[in-house]
Amino acid sequence: MLSSKTTGWMLIMGLAVVIVVIIAISIQAQEGTVAEMVAWAAENEGTWQIVISVNMVANVLLVIFTIGFISWAQSIDQSGGAISIGKYLALLALVLIWVGDISQGAGFETAEENADAAHSLISLCRSLTWIGVSVLLGSFFVVGTTAYIKKVGTPVLNVLLGLVGLVGCIGSYVPGDISGLFWTAGFALGMILMTIIGVQKIRS
Repeated sequence: MLSSKTTGWMLIMGLAVVIVVIIAISIQAQEGTVAEMVAWAAENEGTWQIVISVNMVANVLLVIFTIGFISWAQSIDQSGGAISIGKYLALLALVLIWVGDISQGAGFETAEENADAAHSLISLCRSLTWIGVSVLLGSFFVVGTTAYIKKVGTPVLNVLLGLVGLVGCIGSYVPGDISGLFWTAGFALGMILMTIIGVQKIRS
């Protein structure tokens, strides 16, 4: 198990992930339909290469965060079944998000020469990223709730993390445009809460 301070610094990387993702989206300046994304990539090779590089930075930070999250979860209960589920959900989320971003990079790469293949790859990216973040929110719910039940850490933060995880995960699949709000807000708020928990770990 990692030290409390090391775990704390790793958890803070969650906020760094959010910031880097926002930077990538700002550079891309294009979040339309898949067809629009393919057309954009075909015409903006220099820009999408920067976007992919920035996304890879976010993914590396996400790996660091996930290691810290698992370490924090283990400090709550090393042998509990719920914690094990939470850890595996976090790992699954990491894999899904990574594969999604790799698919997006491949889609951008082929956009100019093969629009159909690019369309399929970018569609796959969107699906995997959506599911990946939803799964991560599910892990927040499981671990946050367990931390509250076990009376580990700050109860208010644990309850909020559990609620954000639950509402964000379920809300991501509510029909209509509001699902995107649940998905985005859940991810951002969850990472902010994890950052606060990380700061507490560093100071403890």
